[in-house]
Amino acid sequence: MANLSRRAFFTRLSAKPEVANPFRPPWTSEQRIEDKCTGCFECVKACPEGILFSDDNRPFLKPGVGECTFCEECAKACPEDGLFDLSEAPWRLTADLKQEACLLQKGVSCRTCTDCCDPRALRFDLRTPPAGQIQLDADQCSGCGACLVACPVDAISLNDQSNTSQESLANA
Repeated sequence: MANLSRRAFFTRLSAKPEVANPFRPPWTSEQRIEDKCTGCFECVKACPEGILFSDDNRPFLKPGVGECTFCEECAKACPEDGLFDLSEAPWRLTADLKQEACLLQKGVSCRTCTDCCDPRALRFDLRTPPAGQIQLDADQCSGCGACLVACPVDAISLNDQSNTSQESLANA
């Protein structure tokens, strides 16, 4: 059985296929992975949430499998100097809502994403018919991915704000 987080286990989620442009672990960058990562995968092994995986000798985050708790275990386990930089923001990922896919747009009362959003970046607004609407405060969003795991209809993806093309990757 795959190493799933507790939330993924209880929501019966399984690992999904890899993506072409993967998100890298927090506190790293594509360039630092390219320059300094030796492929030892100590960061992957150290991740208590089981959201880091390896492919082509490089670690990556698999959104939708679990959430990042920003515990720093991946950075602490890495033997390479300078690969992880804890002095900077972990990443520039934010949630991206597809309102048309949300159950609220179909009149179904669902607020699982707001219930699991610790920074309260996702908020429920009852003023929008028929059943309300989820509002996103991107400035408050940590990009942890908890909402991806919680959403039963995959109406949320992560968007890499550092990517100049602003492409978002749906529950990869």
